[in-house]
Amino acid sequence: RDGTGGGGAGGGGRAPSGRRAVMVGGRGVELAADSAVRDEELFVAVDVAERAGSPEALVRRASAVERSWLPPEHLVTEETVDFDPERERVVARRRTRYEDLVLEEAELPVTGTLEEQAARVLAAAAAAAPERALPLAEPEVASLLARLACLAEWMPELELPRLGPEEIAALLPNLARGRRSFAELRRAPLADVLRGTLGWERLQVLDREAPERLEVPSGNRVRLAYEAGRPPVLAVRLQELFGLAETPRVAAGRVPVLLHLLAPNFRPQQVTDDLASFWHNTYPQVRRELKGRYPKHAWPDDPLTAEAVRGARRRRSSP
Repeated sequence: RDGTGGGGAGGGGRAPSGRRAVMVGGRGVELAADSAVRDEELFVAVDVAERAGSPEALVRRASAVERSWLPPEHLVTEETVDFDPERERVVARRRTRYEDLVLEEAELPVTGTLEEQAARVLAAAAAAAPERALPLAEPEVASLLARLACLAEWMPELELPRLGPEEIAALLPNLARGRRSFAELRRAPLADVLRGTLGWERLQVLDREAPERLEVPSGNRVRLAYEAGRPPVLAVRLQELFGLAETPRVAAGRVPVLLHLLAPNFRPQQVTDDLASFWHNTYPQVRRELKGRYPKHAWPDDPLTAEAVRGARRRRSSP
């Protein structure tokens, strides 16, 4: 390094575009407008001056440097794998540096010895942003996690494992193998992996005590919506429950299902966890209100002895 005049010492640098450059050490500088160095890749800053209000110093005098002049012992070529947050993927690069100044950089295919490093880098990035990297919002995954959390709360004696952020993060190194991006991770069979951590016996208990779906009298298997701290919700059209006298229960009968009883237009007409009370006290009023609006649907006087149906009543064929 060489310093002259009032500007202090400068250092070897590279001008990536126009008059701006980066020095060894990472400092940003700008070449003076009358600098003789313009298109050269490398230069030595001979006279550098600070500028008030600007993070970049001004290189008032510079001297071009040929690549071949650089001491070989200060040149390092290495292959690295980094995570690109904008592209949400791992990127392998070969870089040649003079001390900490990058002279050359090129992308590489992630193959061979770089694959293990890529898996570690992708797993670390996904652990920091699991909502973006994993299909946690997919119905199958979200339902499984919610069912497990709810059943652990309702039946603590089962000692079910927790599948929270830390436990899911521990699965990432294996999930990331062979994958290169968040997009590929989001296509990973996360639900199957989570089931595998539970094992067959626990899955049987989960399916029995916190089922994903309930079969209603119409024969339809309706999905239950689970949320920690709340009873499961079964949203089903009223006509599909004809003949069902009592509210369904889960968790070995400890937790009544919250029924969202839907009109034929699939809008909630009544919310209850006491189906018997609904049939006895509220159904007659609901029947009067909706029978005229939906005459093609069944509205029996006695819903407990009527046949449950999925949709409108079938037309009787002519003799």
